[in-house]
Amino acid sequence: MTIGNLTIPVLNRFDVLAECIASIDCQIDRLMIINNSADPSKEAMISEMIASQPMVTAHRVITPIVNMGVAASWNFAIRQFRDDDVIMIANADTTFAGGDLIELWNTADHDQPRWVGVNGDWRIMALNRACVDVVGMFDENYHPIYCEDVDYERRCTLNNVPWIFIPGMSSHIGSVSWKSDPTLGRANQRTYAENVRYHIAKWGAPPRSGEHFTTPFGQGFPLDYWRVAIDRIDDLDWHRDGDIQHG
Repeated sequence: MTIGNLTIPVLNRFDVLAECIASIDCQIDRLMIINNSADPSKEAMISEMIASQPMVTAHRVITPIVNMGVAASWNFAIRQFRDDDVIMIANADTTFAGGDLIELWNTADHDQPRWVGVNGDWRIMALNRACVDVVGMFDENYHPIYCEDVDYERRCTLNNVPWIFIPGMSSHIGSVSWKSDPTLGRANQRTYAENVRYHIAKWGAPPRSGEHFTTPFGQGFPLDYWRVAIDRIDDLDWHRDGDIQHG
């Protein structure tokens, strides 16, 4: 079986990305790597990784000027593959187990909206176009990482859209980008706290801790409401913490 698309954002630890790409076990029509390191010199290295993977039919490496962050990267994938019924996304620190990608794709390929992950984890996930039509895009104000998935869970629940998990053996290291760099680790402490603060303002409680607002910010807005706050995103960019380049 062939899967239509797969997007993998990456910030650093390209050795882990190589392991992720090597573990792909089914034919992928289009593989997109979002090189959030913002370093164009990494593109050739990434393409070499993909060239040794016979399961990839075609690929594209995208290098933004700055780190887009998780939510914006996921939204970019949704927009780029807008003609597909299913959008598949994975973190770079994931190793795929045999059959998981196909099972994930098949579970999401449904005429009713649904969002599907593996073993309680959203780091390999698929959502279908019907889900995006109902729930909307991911809130990019959760930047650069964390809480964007919990926000989407909340919005799915309030929209009566199922978010479900399939069993699988794929592995996820978890938070490898900032754990491998002390400066990024300190930056994450600051930005995670700010994202939790934003989540409390939006839903009335910390993530998965009794959110009770039934509309964003308790103000009666539509459930897909969010407005990009450029100043907020710029302030949360990790390059502000110490000697960090964009990305």
